[in-house]
Amino acid sequence: MSESEESDEETDEQQDTKRGTKVSRLDLWTEFERSAEYWPKSKHRKATCKHCVEAGVKVVKPIRGDRPRLLQHLKTCANVPRVVRERHFPKNDESKKRKSATDTLADDANKRTKSQASLRTFLDRPLTSSEQQQFEELYGDACVSCSIPFAASEDTRMVRLLKFLRPQLVIPSRFTVARRIVPARIKEATAEVSSKLIGQKYLTMTFDGYKNVSRDKVLGFLVTVRNENGTENFTLGSAIDITGTNYDGEYVMRETLQKLTEVKKDYKADVRFVTCDSDGAHRKARRLLSQKLPHIIFLPCSAHQINLVIQDVAKFVPRFKETLRQNDCITTWFRKSSLSQGKLEAVQLEYYSKVVSMTSWTPTRWYSVYLSVQRVLDSKSALQMYGVKYSANLGLVPFNLKVILDDDEFWLGAKEIAAVLRPLVSAQAKAESDNCTIADIGSAIRDIYCGFSLLKDRDVSWTLVSQLEKRWKSFYPTDVFAVAMFLDPKLKLDMFRRDPNKVHSGAIYTWASDLYRQFFQKDPTSLLTSAIRYTANQGVFDLKYTSQLSNPFDYWTYAEAEHSELAQLAKFLLSACPHAASVERFWKKMNDVHTASRNRLGLNLVSGMCTLKMKLCREDEELSRKRKREKDEKKAKMTGNVSDEPVVVVTVDEETVPVKLDQGGGETDLMELESQMAILDDLFGQDDNDMPSSEELEDDVSLTGKFFTLADLFVVK
Repeated sequence: MSESEESDEETDEQQDTKRGTKVSRLDLWTEFERSAEYWPKSKHRKATCKHCVEAGVKVVKPIRGDRPRLLQHLKTCANVPRVVRERHFPKNDESKKRKSATDTLADDANKRTKSQASLRTFLDRPLTSSEQQQFEELYGDACVSCSIPFAASEDTRMVRLLKFLRPQLVIPSRFTVARRIVPARIKEATAEVSSKLIGQKYLTMTFDGYKNVSRDKVLGFLVTVRNENGTENFTLGSAIDITGTNYDGEYVMRETLQKLTEVKKDYKADVRFVTCDSDGAHRKARRLLSQKLPHIIFLPCSAHQINLVIQDVAKFVPRFKETLRQNDCITTWFRKSSLSQGKLEAVQLEYYSKVVSMTSWTPTRWYSVYLSVQRVLDSKSALQMYGVKYSANLGLVPFNLKVILDDDEFWLGAKEIAAVLRPLVSAQAKAESDNCTIADIGSAIRDIYCGFSLLKDRDVSWTLVSQLEKRWKSFYPTDVFAVAMFLDPKLKLDMFRRDPNKVHSGAIYTWASDLYRQFFQKDPTSLLTSAIRYTANQGVFDLKYTSQLSNPFDYWTYAEAEHSELAQLAKFLLSACPHAASVERFWKKMNDVHTASRNRLGLNLVSGMCTLKMKLCREDEELSRKRKREKDEKKAKMTGNVSDEPVVVVTVDEETVPVKLDQGGGETDLMELESQMAILDDLFGQDDNDMPSSEELEDDVSLTGKFFTLADLFVVK
């Protein structure tokens, strides 16, 4: 060994002694090749790892030959054998090993014993009577909310789970759950309905029919209460089994009158609005009831009407037929061919970094036509690239699909359909919301009218405007909607056409006076004066005061002291719920409760469970609002904008309607579209069956003498 090497070894030993570490008996240099060169500006030699050289690493970087760096390399190098690494880095002593789970639990038990105040809270024990009652209530709520079968309480695995959590727990049987626990919870939910409805002035009643899982026809009635958070929906008793009944206008009228009397007698409340869809029996019942009860407003479901307007677009514009056929051909192919769908998704990820699924439109849910067309337009580049990339494979790109993807007229037609339907879908989303009022529906119809009027194709524009005018004349009382829009503080007279010969402020003031006289059975004394001040923003209506109020009900509560008659009329009209979405949601809950595997449940029990489920949903919504309010207050304090209430934005942006996607499947011919084509053929061959006859229009007292067309009412902007 040379003198320089001896001096290097002495240097390593001296450094180890200074660090207070003991020199290992195994020399680290046995794992490294010592170079004759020194590390720059250092007394240490360059070292090369023998294991890296043996592993065949092409470029082995030298290492500074001090002990810490050599140890670090042995610890992290992937080429060092595990035996060598364990020799230089021995494991900890057995005494320092991690304690087993049993030892840990024993230590924790000893700790708890030292701080234990009483053995009662430590040892498992049977539940007290109050705790057992609370457990049964929670279990009953969970069964209804999560659609858990009553027999689950006797299932072996459910029992094992509950016994694991509490060995001494007494689990009720399925008969106890079905005959005592759930009926008791239903009774409490029904009592809450009574407490909410007692003394209410302006209730909205909605009703509709439904076929359950047993294919029995049932009829359900709900009432809607408007509050500061929107609307709350409550059931009126149990649903009625009307299987085998002649369901006509007279029968619906009798049942409705019975429910109106029941609300008046049992809850001392007044139903002032009745809303339902527009099938033949309901339309006739509305006409008969409006003659008997002129102080009640009978309205069609506005969401349903806007849905039918979307149908009118597809039905009365024949050139859209071929575009819809081609669009349906594209979506059906990719929904039924999993191989083609996978190839398209790969192209979409390459283009958009996301997957755009192809959806098919659903009959009766006409807004799905827009969603189907829009999805195809969103994936236009990927679809065309897919057609080019796999054009040689007829199994992936059939000839007719290739023709459609290369057809410029199809893409122009799809863009036109999407442009026509976009405001309708936005209006329908607004019409289905809980905060929707009659004024909002009037504003939405006005937006649809303006959109149709501004279409570049004048023939299409004239056709759609004519159909919209016909529907407006058939179903909507002009005076009610115009006055409601006037009394909405964010609208007033801004949307109306200023025509002194037809619609002007004086005409609307007259309508307001007539409606006040009709609905409150007395003559107004100061309503016209209040309306003039309200229009001119004078007195309490000055913008410097009212600009702080975003909610129209807060606005009229503020102005009620000085302008009681106008405020009373405004609260009355704006309290109406202009859609029947609540009863549709009730049927959805019934569909979740009364399934094919639970088809033996009685109708009364199913209705009660839906009532309880609606109560639990209201509690969840209230908890969600509370959390949001606390979050907003905390955020306002952090930003320095301290406010008692969060600011409510009144304007409604364009919304997207969720549609349940049908993934499709089957082994049928992938390009056979006879079923969809038959539906399209039926659609374009339909007559105006949903429109009332001329005799029905003449008998409708809500339209006589006060009708103006949309062109008379609204200015196009």
